[in-house]
Amino acid sequence: MDDLERTVRKLAAAEDIKKLKAYYAHLCDIGYPPDRIADLFVEDGIWDGGEMFGVQRGKQAIHDFFDGVRGSISWALHYMIAPSIEVADDLQSATGSWYLWQPCTVDGQPIWLAGLYNDVYVNVDGTWKYKELHLDLQAATPFDKGWVEQRYIGK
Repeated sequence: MDDLERTVRKLAAAEDIKKLKAYYAHLCDIGYPPDRIADLFVEDGIWDGGEMFGVQRGKQAIHDFFDGVRGSISWALHYMIAPSIEVADDLQSATGSWYLWQPCTVDGQPIWLAGLYNDVYVNVDGTWKYKELHLDLQAATPFDKGWVEQRYIGK
């Protein structure tokens, strides 16, 4: 494969990964369907929501987590902003970072979430999947208080 072909394939892979992230956000925004979200991950995938949401290892744990989230987060609108994606030369793995801005309703309370995603992706038979999704939550603040007064809910 020459340099031009590799570059085009890497750009196409980056676009596919952007679509994966957009689809993940869409699934979260329509009520966190656990089967569909878990299918975005490889069998031994990791969903890491940090201190607030915990770490889920494996598709079944990810499924079970999102099944439970549906009862707590009744509404969300995920804004995935400023993607930076690096596709490996072998076109089989990639990393990506994104900013998250998310208004949502958690246990009946309006909340602003803000953070950074750092993800690892793998190509499985031509389809990009999450190997690891890491959320570095910077704020989870009540709408009426803001991050200056109360940066994290429950604190």
